Amino acid sequence: MIKREKYRPLTLRTLENFQVQHLARKFDFSKESRIAKLVVDYINQKMLEEEKKVGIERVYPFELYVKYQHQHIRIPLFDLSYLEPIYEGGSFADSKELVIKKGLEKLQTINPKAKKKDLLKIINPWALQRFKGPTRYIDELQVKPAPFEYENNSFWQNEINKVKPLLPAQRFETPDLSAPQKTLKNMVETVSKETGLGKMVAQQLVEEIIFLRNLCCPRIQSLKSGEMPLLLTHVKALPSEEMATQFRRHAPAIITVWAPGEIKKRFRTVASCLELLTKRIIRVCFEAYRQNALLGGQELQWIFQISSSRISEIIRSFQRKNHIIVPTPGTILDAGQSMTHKDIIVRLHLEGYSVSEIGRITHHSQRSADNYIGTFEAVMILKLFNVPPHLMARTLQKGQRLLSEYLNLIDKFYEDERTIRNHLIAKGVKFHTPI
Repeated sequence: MIKREKYRPLTLRTLENFQVQHLARKFDFSKESRIAKLVVDYINQKMLEEEKKVGIERVYPFELYVKYQHQHIRIPLFDLSYLEPIYEGGSFADSKELVIKKGLEKLQTINPKAKKKDLLKIINPWALQRFKGPTRYIDELQVKPAPFEYENNSFWQNEINKVKPLLPAQRFETPDLSAPQKTLKNMVETVSKETGLGKMVAQQLVEEIIFLRNLCCPRIQSLKSGEMPLLLTHVKALPSEEMATQFRRHAPAIITVWAPGEIKKRFRTVASCLELLTKRIIRVCFEAYRQNALLGGQELQWIFQISSSRISEIIRSFQRKNHIIVPTPGTILDAGQSMTHKDIIVRLHLEGYSVSEIGRITHHSQRSADNYIGTFEAVMILKLFNVPPHLMARTLQKGQRLLSEYLNLIDKFYEDERTIRNHLIAKGVKFHTPI
């Protein structure tokens, strides 16, 4: 049951749910409307049948599109069936074997002699490299925050500034409806009859459902080799507003799992392989963010076929080394238990950087940076006056877990109460009574 709950958000991030929630927001259906779901299933099935007749091929969320031996291939890196081994007590490694099995079947339709190694070069080259020397994976991680270095930060600033993805809708030269008039007319009549909506409203509903489907599942010809469509958490899907994942806002995005030339690279060391893997992870996170979407650990786990804990280690190491905050639900929505980004912002603040400079360095919003710094200093003052943590939480209207993280930061940066007091005096705080 615990594992099912852990993966439940991922299983609910589907095309059908995205379409149903759109109907709920725009056409006054309830969030769990059975009629809306039936309408969505009906339209999607009819479109699938019609497109199959004329040979239209689409790439669905979590399918990696690549050109393999000059032919199109779609490799499903996540499917609900992949979760079954985990639900039955197995591990992510067991699920990866299913991914490999299905992926290898895809390769062998083009090249019957294709081996597991050939597939891993496409979906997880790290699996072929991670045990090769001369260094170990753990040796390459930045486990403690490094001093800020302009050169490192400048290089990555340039890399991130190159990330300028088109929104999925911007890839359409014209609205992609792709339904013959007769089929469209039949669907409108059926929807009007089943829902009681007028013909004009029913036609708008049908066209929007088709458009959303085609937005999330682009035609194969519209993608470049190495790209993948996804449905992700919307950048403004605040958990406090809509607690149930099923009802939160989602956003379609297309990410570049492999940029041109990367997939052909061969590695001699763990360090070189990890360097490219890190670059790819950071790139897709910023690509998603600039399409109003956020990539979390669960999605990244399947995209790169590497455990979410290892993905988190790589991202934290990158942030500590380069002082750039990677956009994820943890850093943008404060979801989860990510503290590294607050640590980086507070450190830069204590080094004398302004909020605007911190925003530029970290690629994080100035508003969020200012909020973290303000909370840090507020907790510092309350700690100095020996306010218990539970009262701090009530006073600042923050969760106790978050307050304990700030207290740990204070303990890390300051030796004793006198150093805290001196810092606050330097910031302009006046003490009328001795501490």
